[in-house]
Amino acid sequence: MTDPLDRSLRLLSRTPDHPGLHGVESGVFDRLHGERAARGAGLRLAGIAAIGAVTLGLIAADPLPRPVPPALADDLALAPSTLLGDR
Repeated sequence: MTDPLDRSLRLLSRTPDHPGLHGVESGVFDRLHGERAARGAGLRLAGIAAIGAVTLGLIAADPLPRPVPPALADDLALAPSTLLGDR
């Protein structure tokens, strides 16, 4: 008893190859190399973007301590100590 799949595969093995199949391998490998190069460029760009984001975050956060003027200093005209001093 022959299976229809076996019969189809036998018929397919007797047919000649399509002429367009001879150049397929080189096209596939060229495309793989191109995608690999594009992926490397994308990783470099992502790294540069990450460094830029960290730099902008540090600039926006202002990590250097700056002196803060006291809120209730004696030289301020509206300080409670100056307003109550006349009594």
